[in-house]
Amino acid sequence: MRFFILILLSLTGLDRIRQEFEIYQRFAGEIEILATEDTREIGDVLKRTEAKRLAVRKQLDKDEHLPAKLPSLFLADEYIAPFLDYVAIERAVADQALQQNQLDEAVQSVRYVYRLAELFSESGSLPLRSTAARIRLQMLETAQSIVRHPHCRREHHQALYEILEDQINTRTTDTAIWERYREEGLLFFARLNRQNPAELLPPELLRELTSRRILAEYNKPGSQRAEYDQSVFRRVSEAIANSCSVPYFQRQPVLQRLDEELRQRRGTENEPIFSMLLLQEVSEQMQLFAQERSGIETAYVALSAALGKPLQNRMLNFLTGNQYEIRLIPDGVMCTYQGNIKPFYVPYR
Repeated sequence: MRFFILILLSLTGLDRIRQEFEIYQRFAGEIEILATEDTREIGDVLKRTEAKRLAVRKQLDKDEHLPAKLPSLFLADEYIAPFLDYVAIERAVADQALQQNQLDEAVQSVRYVYRLAELFSESGSLPLRSTAARIRLQMLETAQSIVRHPHCRREHHQALYEILEDQINTRTTDTAIWERYREEGLLFFARLNRQNPAELLPPELLRELTSRRILAEYNKPGSQRAEYDQSVFRRVSEAIANSCSVPYFQRQPVLQRLDEELRQRRGTENEPIFSMLLLQEVSEQMQLFAQERSGIETAYVALSAALGKPLQNRMLNFLTGNQYEIRLIPDGVMCTYQGNIKPFYVPYR
């Protein structure tokens, strides 16, 4: 069971963007059309959602920061879904623009999705940060399609270079994300005994924990299981945050050990249920962040070389520990490394 916790925002920042683009309910089912090859149907969806998409862009231009204090805990998936629909539509807009040789519009789609990713990262929320990583990697594929397009010009290279440079310069550190998540988790434990569980947990999880009489056990005065669970979360989350002081390739053994420790506690008499829900798949989360960083930097290095811009420092790959390798080939530049992200190729313009 995937249990991501999200701190909902007051009616500023992302909430205003979400209100502008309420396609999750209005256009349910239509988003699936974007994954097909029916260009006519896709065109119809893009026309029907254009006004809302442009309203989101306008809102993204306005919101520079998110509120620092975020009040209550909820399951993230439902909150994030409309944003993912927006990203899907922007990607379809970019694909259509490339088919029509409108590369400026395709670049704009990349720009606005990455602006949304910045807001997600700035929120300090772990599930939003994870979503930011996924959509950045998705839009790298769009960026690659732009630079490979026969009508791509040097100005498009420059625009994408500046977008990626912005992502690098505004990057939220893993340490900051995990320290924030640790605070949110401890706050969750403190609220568990004071608030109605229905205010803290999604219905499906609430029913499961109630049927297993886990909540009743946790709500007993001086519950040893609740204290034990919180102590596990406190210790493991602190170890995760401390591991973030070194690059991902150096912290892997620590993360794998912590993952294994939690797995071994599954099904035991005092199973720390909430710690396991809050901290599951730690290694995968960290790997995702490292892949995102390496993907962005790979494209950035390739565009830098193609534009003739010297890099101040030879960048070290955060995922593998290797330096990025720049290959100059007759018709362009390719940046590669020993990792899971595809090499980024930039033809000369």
